[in-house]
Amino acid sequence: MKFPSDVTVVGLGYVGLPLALAFAAELPTTGFDNDKSRIEQLRAGDDQNREVETSLINASDLSLTTDESCIAEAEFIVVTVPTPVTEDNRPDLSLLESASSMIGRCLRDRSQGAPPPIIVFESTTYPGCTEDFCGPIIEQASGLKSGEGFFLGYSPERTNFGDVEHTLETVVKVVSGQTDETARVVSDVYSRIAKAGVHMTPNIKTAEASKVIENVQRDLNIALFNESAMIFDRLGVKSSDVFDAAGTKWNFHRYQPGLVGGHCIPVDPYYLTYAAKQVGYDANVILAGRSVNEGMVAKIVEKIQQLSTEMGKSPSGVDVLVLGQTFKGDVADFRNSKAIRLSDAMTGSFKSVRSFDPYGEQSNANRNPFEDDARFDAVVLAVPHSQFVESIGAVRKLVAPGGVLVDLTGSFRSSELVDFDVRFWKL
Repeated sequence: MKFPSDVTVVGLGYVGLPLALAFAAELPTTGFDNDKSRIEQLRAGDDQNREVETSLINASDLSLTTDESCIAEAEFIVVTVPTPVTEDNRPDLSLLESASSMIGRCLRDRSQGAPPPIIVFESTTYPGCTEDFCGPIIEQASGLKSGEGFFLGYSPERTNFGDVEHTLETVVKVVSGQTDETARVVSDVYSRIAKAGVHMTPNIKTAEASKVIENVQRDLNIALFNESAMIFDRLGVKSSDVFDAAGTKWNFHRYQPGLVGGHCIPVDPYYLTYAAKQVGYDANVILAGRSVNEGMVAKIVEKIQQLSTEMGKSPSGVDVLVLGQTFKGDVADFRNSKAIRLSDAMTGSFKSVRSFDPYGEQSNANRNPFEDDARFDAVVLAVPHSQFVESIGAVRKLVAPGGVLVDLTGSFRSSELVDFDVRFWKL
């Protein structure tokens, strides 16, 4: 099996675009997306996800297209479509199914004698999905046999949105292949862009499982800290002081309690619990962690109602401002954001609930409170955007005299607010 002469990346979202640009610096690379507006924007050098600079896009030799026929002759195909969950928290494989079907359909037009392509999936999924779900779909659509007419690989994405330190080049890349030879080629290809090195797993299932457990671990640890923070609050102890003290021990690993949104931590655990159920195992610990983190919005609303009462006001007489609506700090992604859910959950219980996010379009519903004279009984820092955490004085001025500043991000310290007539509560 020879080293491929080209790469085609299917899906140019948060994961696919940086990956395609990285490959394009090493090999002839085509980026495919069925969203015409997305391709038009990228051709103009505009990444509306605000993750890639215009200069990097314009300087790249990446070929952009919405024409799926580009897949027919591709030698190394990488699939980066999203894998969310359904309303009842079951894996939503519809985009994987669609991409696999499209690839198989395109391979029917492959030239006679062309080498079998390697198809690598990066989408997060459960152990066994690549070979047991995607492979058969490609087989059926192409008429080819997996392991003969095409070969499968898996290399889980490790994208951390908004993180300029842990990037595709600086993080070790996990790789795997359907056969030992396929794994070797996948490793060689990714070695071109993963400057920190690659780690080859014994099989595809292991690589799939490694991705899922990464985020299950984070979810469970955040759940532990969320639950602990709520317990300590009821005991009259500041959780941050507890964590500071515990952190002096060498083997204490600290996590920040808060809202758990996005596309990885609150989603991936359900892929593992789904797989566990298929083999007759109830993943109670994993689901318990999910329950804690999903329940934080309701607990925070309850706490803000309590703080309102302590201010001598009924919640129905309290004006609230929520700072931040994306799912994490310094990213422009609003999908699956718990900050939005928090704002929605407070609406109706308080006199007014207003929100602002610098990454949202300026509108009457997203007015910049720093540019007007409005003051609020309660200001909630829900997302640690740099604009907020680097301007505690400006944030403080948004709080009416005698009001409360609620920090769900761990960005502020009470010592920074001692000179202000503000009640401060931190998760």
